[in-house]
Amino acid sequence: MMTETSEPPRSLGAVMSSEAGYEPDVDDSPLRVSGFISLILSLLSGFAIVTLPMLAMAIAAILVGVFALRKSDSKSKPVGTTAAKIGICLAILFGSWGSAKYAFRYQTLGSQAEYFARQFVRVASSGNKIYTRELQKSYVNRYLKTMPLEESYERARQEMEARQAESGDGMEAAPDGVAEAEDTTVADLAKYPVDQEWVLFRPVRIYHHYGRQMAEVILATATSENAFKVRVVLEHLIHRDRGSLEWYVESCLPYRERIVAESIL
Repeated sequence: MMTETSEPPRSLGAVMSSEAGYEPDVDDSPLRVSGFISLILSLLSGFAIVTLPMLAMAIAAILVGVFALRKSDSKSKPVGTTAAKIGICLAILFGSWGSAKYAFRYQTLGSQAEYFARQFVRVASSGNKIYTRELQKSYVNRYLKTMPLEESYERARQEMEARQAESGDGMEAAPDGVAEAEDTTVADLAKYPVDQEWVLFRPVRIYHHYGRQMAEVILATATSENAFKVRVVLEHLIHRDRGSLEWYVESCLPYRERIVAESIL
């Protein structure tokens, strides 16, 4: 009589093996989209070198990049942190470059405007009305260097008087640079000596007015509040033929504080 042989019991190791579906612990790296956004904003901030308002892109890139580098509960390094670090570095580089460029440019323009305003006040203090009027014209309307200014202004005055005599109308507008009425501001400046020490009343203001590069220089005879002050507004131009930078005086008037109402009823 034959007896059946019993099968040996299965080992639990075979059941718990990976082939049977045992899943090891997996720690996925989190994705930080904000890191890539910071990198894109930092690249756009490169235009801050050309136009200053793009400096806002650099600030936004730094803020978004710092947000992307926040702590994570995962043991793995989040995806996008490297892009955030690169974005922050580029934003700091472009932002600093653009700010330094415009700060240096405005400082240079301010120094040039102050120097030219002082020279204009000096010429006006000497009582030379012809040169004062020439400095108040752009390079397009100025007389050539080879032309004698005194004779040119006298000839222009005679031509204007002849036209007024023929037309019989004294209301005809005078040509540019030939004004019958004496400039009261230049007359006030002529009361002071040429070597008068003019004090810069406040820092030179550089601004844009409808696409024009302007500068406001306020000079005073002394630091006291009752001192005579003059406000010189200049425009910065680029010579269309030579490409050189030039200044001309747009207006020169006594400085007066603006009256501002404290409240409106």
